[in-house]
Amino acid sequence: MAASTAFTPGATPQDVFTLTGSATTNVYVLEMGISTTQTTAGLNAWFIAKRSTANTGGTSAGLTEIPLQSNNAAATATGLQYTANAAAAGTLVGYLWGGWVNSPDVGADGPGALSPTVVNFETVMGKPLALMDATEVVSWNFKGATLPAGLSVLAYIKWIESSKT
Repeated sequence: MAASTAFTPGATPQDVFTLTGSATTNVYVLEMGISTTQTTAGLNAWFIAKRSTANTGGTSAGLTEIPLQSNNAAATATGLQYTANAAAAGTLVGYLWGGWVNSPDVGADGPGALSPTVVNFETVMGKPLALMDATEVVSWNFKGATLPAGLSVLAYIKWIESSKT
């Protein structure tokens, strides 16, 4: 599992939070979640995108992958949070999910207004999302829309890995 710190994406963001597959294991994404706040409360359209090739460039920070059990092997999939768009986005396979995410003004609405949007792939698609090699990517994506003032993002992803056989 991996989670971002609170961050502000770059202007007209595309992929803002990604998980890239592995050369040594098959990666099965179980769940992704996102929570946002902004200066003036609103709703924003967010998407989950799948790419067949990885993004390159941009400004990103690596995520710390945390095993849910101490005896789990270290993760081989890698996560990033982007504060500036990738210089070149990977090849888009398509959008797996799209929805409106509530983005309150916590100062005005209070912390009780925060509620993450969670996409459980087993519930939505009947099985986990598979990333079968080191070039496949899944991401929270803003589709290049104008960034609302003061937008701050927290995101997480939960997955399992199994050896390639």
